[in-house]
Amino acid sequence: MIDVSILIVHYNTPGLLRQTLKGIFRANPRVVYEVIVVDNNPKSRVQEMVQREFPTVVNILSEENVGFGRGMNKAMEVARGRYLFVFNPDMILMQGNLEALTQFMDTHPDVGMVGPRLLNPDGSIQHSVYRFQLPLVIAYRRVPLLRRLSFAKRAVNVYLMAGEDLTKTQDVNYVLGAAMFVRREAAEEVGGFDPEFFVYFEDQDWCRRFWSLGWRIVYNPDVSLIHYHRRETAEGGFLRQLLNPLTRIQMKSAIYYYKKYKGEGYDAQPNVSSRDRT
Repeated sequence: MIDVSILIVHYNTPGLLRQTLKGIFRANPRVVYEVIVVDNNPKSRVQEMVQREFPTVVNILSEENVGFGRGMNKAMEVARGRYLFVFNPDMILMQGNLEALTQFMDTHPDVGMVGPRLLNPDGSIQHSVYRFQLPLVIAYRRVPLLRRLSFAKRAVNVYLMAGEDLTKTQDVNYVLGAAMFVRREAAEEVGGFDPEFFVYFEDQDWCRRFWSLGWRIVYNPDVSLIHYHRRETAEGGFLRQLLNPLTRIQMKSAIYYYKKYKGEGYDAQPNVSSRDRT
């Protein structure tokens, strides 16, 4: 039986993907695992490199760029693991990571998803856990004038869980989609990523759906991975951000997300005792 399926959707970072795959095999996990790569860019394939250097990796060729969520859904369709590790192609898996996450989930049957602590390459802690985002927080984070206002700063800090003790394992609203260690039973009950999200907001949506069915989302800082993260939609000045095509995609995802949950309370806190699985 396979314990963990590591699922990677790749678009346009072959160098980072190679580094990520090398890191997985270098960590030599002491659990039974498989690696599945969805090659999501027909104009720049990585299939040859992956097959040559990592022959045990399962390759799925997408005929078009279907986005992150749909790509992950393709990987989940063929995954055989008890746990599904949604994994970015810009991560470094450390020795013992898979073993620790598997053991945590094996001993916490009511947890549907666990997110590890993510570190920047310089070792600093990266934001990777959040409260559900209010619509205005998007503007507070992007508009220079609003960013300076005290009420905007407070709202952003609430969203980012600033001031919380993130050295402790705890329930959180949602974890960053770069690293989601998911129980197969929960994923099958909840369903895959909503295909209406091309990219952005699909992680928040997925976690919200886990909570709605009583599956806990947990942040476990005892497990740390390195993430070469770039917030491309936040690079440059305000005008440059507005002109970035990814910003438009992000806003489209935001509009869809807030329409989807209209009337439910965008910042509703999940009920951690909503389902007893012990």
